[in-house]
Amino acid sequence: MSALSTKWCSLSGALGTSPKQLALLVASLVAALGIFGCKLLLAPKGAAAVSPVAAPSTKPVAAVAAVSIPETLFHTAPMWNLAVTPARSPFQSPADLQPAIDLRAPAESAATLTPSNLVLQATLDRLFAVVNGKTMRVGQSWTDPKSKCTFQLIEVGERFARFSSGGQVIEVVLNY
Repeated sequence: MSALSTKWCSLSGALGTSPKQLALLVASLVAALGIFGCKLLLAPKGAAAVSPVAAPSTKPVAAVAAVSIPETLFHTAPMWNLAVTPARSPFQSPADLQPAIDLRAPAESAATLTPSNLVLQATLDRLFAVVNGKTMRVGQSWTDPKSKCTFQLIEVGERFARFSSGGQVIEVVLNY
């Protein structure tokens, strides 16, 4: 064994690799440096500097008149009143929220339709509503297992969903 191979074996042993692995690592490093060097040498040169050209003369611009903003825009009332609309409790789950029911419904069927039947949890794209954990599309029907009432989703808004059941329309509002 020559002195060079002895040194190579001791170097690879100090690095914790076999001599073949160290040879592959060094070969790949040399190849990468060669490719990088070729890219630097063969890269296109930048454009040559252009002779300076005088900038076109500009006329002074007249001062722009100040724009006045009406005072009424600074004193607009907010679109919501937090004193009247209570904030949703972060500790209350959406299943505990009570939906609003259309009070114009006939009195004889009001006993079967309770607010606990439908809990609106989300509305999506005015096409889908998540009700009692089930995603429904406009036109789909859902039967409540407790009351055996069938509800058909007829419209979805930004914060509400309207259902039809037994000839009456029920609007469920998103409460948070």
